Amino acid sequence: QGHLWFGFWGGEEHPVCRYDGRTFDALVAADGRTPGEVSTIFEDRQEHLWFGTRTSGVCRYSGQHLQTFSTQDGLKSNWVWSLLEDRKGAMWFGTYGGGVTRWDGQTCTTFTTDDGLGHNEVRVLFEDRVGNLWFGTQGGGVSRWDGDGFTTFTTDDGLGHNRLWAILEDRVGRLWFGTEGGGVSRWDGQAFTTFTTDDGLAGNTVRSILE
Repeated sequence: QGHLWFGFWGGEEHPVCRYDGRTFDALVAADGRTPGEVSTIFEDRQEHLWFGTRTSGVCRYSGQHLQTFSTQDGLKSNWVWSLLEDRKGAMWFGTYGGGVTRWDGQTCTTFTTDDGLGHNEVRVLFEDRVGNLWFGTQGGGVSRWDGDGFTTFTTDDGLGHNRLWAILEDRVGRLWFGTEGGGVSRWDGQAFTTFTTDDGLAGNTVRSILE
């Protein structure tokens, strides 16, 4: 509909507001509820809005009603950093300390280091062109999910750093990983090539990537 949505983190009474081009309006559901402090916002294919929060799990807004998914529903952590809808329509929630949770429309399934995930703090989620899911973690490198299990890549495999901030797939299918202090690493499907300030990069902490 062309509205802009803003999420706030800092104790505001209304942590989400919408701008329609003229005025800002706080998001308040029909029952008076609001999301908690917002880490991330995502719109799914059904035009539902999802809000990852710091203390309240993840909230889905249908236009009138606010539905919350929290540790009571299967999440291992109520601090949600990142959101993704995969090509099958499942929602994925990357959390602080609780691994990653998949919502298939009926139930929540959580994957942690016990299942092969590289680290339980997941900051960035990405789906590549062949349907693999990539989970950038804060300390365990990047984990790839192929639908059956995880393969994790770390500095031992050539990744620039084990703390990840950004993932991008370029037009020829190479994956780029922005790291915390290790520059940017490119994966060609076989090996990593890492670029740092030694190669002319302006800084070694890369939080966003765009082609």
